[in-house]
Amino acid sequence: MVGASLALALADSGLSIALIEAVSPTSDHQPSYDDRGLALSLSSQRIFAALGVWQQVEQNSNPIKNVHVSDRGHFGKVRMDAATMRLEAFGHVVIARELGMVLMEKMKGIDNVDVICPARVEAVEELVDEIRLQLVTEESSAELTCKLLVVADGSQSSLREQLGINTVITDYEQTAIVTNVTVEKDHGDTAYERFTAFGPLAMLPLKQKCCAVVFTVPTDQADSYMQKDADIFLQDIEDRFGRRLGRLSKLGIRRSYPILQLQVEQQIAGRALLLGNSAHTIHPNGAQGFNLCLRDVAGLAEHLLQGYRQGIEPGNKFLLESYLASRIDDQKRVSRLSHDMTTWFYNRQLSKAALRNTAMTLMDLIPPVKTAMMRRGMGLGGKQPALVRGQEI
Repeated sequence: MVGASLALALADSGLSIALIEAVSPTSDHQPSYDDRGLALSLSSQRIFAALGVWQQVEQNSNPIKNVHVSDRGHFGKVRMDAATMRLEAFGHVVIARELGMVLMEKMKGIDNVDVICPARVEAVEELVDEIRLQLVTEESSAELTCKLLVVADGSQSSLREQLGINTVITDYEQTAIVTNVTVEKDHGDTAYERFTAFGPLAMLPLKQKCCAVVFTVPTDQADSYMQKDADIFLQDIEDRFGRRLGRLSKLGIRRSYPILQLQVEQQIAGRALLLGNSAHTIHPNGAQGFNLCLRDVAGLAEHLLQGYRQGIEPGNKFLLESYLASRIDDQKRVSRLSHDMTTWFYNRQLSKAALRNTAMTLMDLIPPVKTAMMRRGMGLGGKQPALVRGQEI
């Protein structure tokens, strides 16, 4: 999704773009375009609007008009209402597969983007003034050269390994099981996040009285949860979430994802640049990961387009370093926040439980603090790319 979004951001720019994708977007085994529910922030909405796809994305999405955060077994709560901030919604929830279909359909009408799919990069060689790729497709092999290689092939990036870029990984020993359910009561366009000793449980509003579920379990128990009978698994969700939305039914397909934090030692290696989860993977607390990646897309597109207009080639060292300098503070802030939440919320110590619940209560009672937190959550805080500010690039 990150690579496709960048290609769209560079559409009709004069730059020649090749989008290399290993798995067809229509495949049931496409890892990006699966059945996950994605919570798109207001910053992401603005970016997709600038890319000319928001109208189609919105048709398949459900707004988040309210947010309810709680700590299981404790008194702390934070409740937020978009209307009090004079917003129609804090964001929208869309199924990854449906978002992928919109992005790939939009790609068909773009002359300067060549989609090479299915194909994989077998080898990377950096030359003096370009990068050479050896591609393997279903029918043959091919060679491709470029001025800039953007690596956006996910947390387990094989290209990152080929480039010799080291990573620092924190394994939280948690696994997220994602699925969707039908709820008995109207969800009221409310996104619920409940912190538990095992990790977060999120219920994100979808159309037709459905919710996307993120159910976190200890990794050593993940297989047993994946194999449970549907009715028993639904009961497990109810036991943690409660009956705010009544009885749960019609469990969807379950998929599991290990939860970890990944930081690379360098995001730039010569004419290669890491983007998305290949550069930074964070804990899903607060659903910030994909939204952060999209802001990186907006920042990179802005620098590449401005550089192109000034005659600066895409792989220019100073251009790439300028991009990274503009994005590193946001990346560090979001990564640090998501990690710190694991320290405070998945801890059974009474002292920490009392402190975090007192903080949540105070935040709920002090509107300016709550507003500042929501601006950060929507991706609007701090220095942001032009597309996030609603400006053209």
